[in-house]
Amino acid sequence: MASSTADEPLVLLERHKGYAVITLNRPSKRNAMNSAAQNELIAALEATERDCGAIVLTGAGEISFCAGVDLSERRGLGAQDSSRQLAWGSDSWFEVQERILRHPAVFVAAVNGFALGGGLTLVNNCELAVASNTAQFGMPELGLGTFPALAGPSTYHRLLPKHAAQLIFTAQRVDAATALGWGLVNEVVEPDRLLPRACELAERIAGFDPVAVDYSKKAVREIANLDWSRAIEYGLRTGAVIRAQTGTASSQVRKFLDGQAPAEKEET
Repeated sequence: MASSTADEPLVLLERHKGYAVITLNRPSKRNAMNSAAQNELIAALEATERDCGAIVLTGAGEISFCAGVDLSERRGLGAQDSSRQLAWGSDSWFEVQERILRHPAVFVAAVNGFALGGGLTLVNNCELAVASNTAQFGMPELGLGTFPALAGPSTYHRLLPKHAAQLIFTAQRVDAATALGWGLVNEVVEPDRLLPRACELAERIAGFDPVAVDYSKKAVREIANLDWSRAIEYGLRTGAVIRAQTGTASSQVRKFLDGQAPAEKEET
């Protein structure tokens, strides 16, 4: 298993044509996210906002995708810590999730190992997820005497209630095959196929018009909270906004009507 040193970045950013791979790089800590790692992840997100249509998010090493927030930083905090918490911005991991939510790229989780607590939240917050057949998913928080504040609600948005309840109330992990059956991930592959497959998906998504990808991501998130009629109305508005900002849709329709296979992305 790889191990990071104090001199190595806690988050690695690797750029490709139209997409990027972001790797959580604390394998000796099972890629648990301390404050410094969260700040580096935010910096990587900011650096990819303008030129990446898709992001592959994975963990360093073969053991853990992300073991959640690094609890060691909370040692010593408790009742004696009387500092005021703000209504917005008090939870740094929540702020990271909001950055991912509002990022214009589609996120593909490449789950290489444990995705626990805050790590499961990351999987839930990605639009797509590919898992190694060695991956495991869970929420250990109840065993630590607390509620999974982010992983719990985000899992309820992704899974059927009974499945989410099983993860919360047993504090036990489920394997990749179960996660696939529940719809928590899209695919399960052999470990050596994990990153290549996630990159294949990212490369394909990055080939589409970036304006369409951005607004489609927003629509997918918003529509999940709307009833049938409002969802259809939202979809119509989204299509209109995209067409107003780019000529890609009309040119692709013309190609289709002329019997040509539409290109995935207009050349610039």
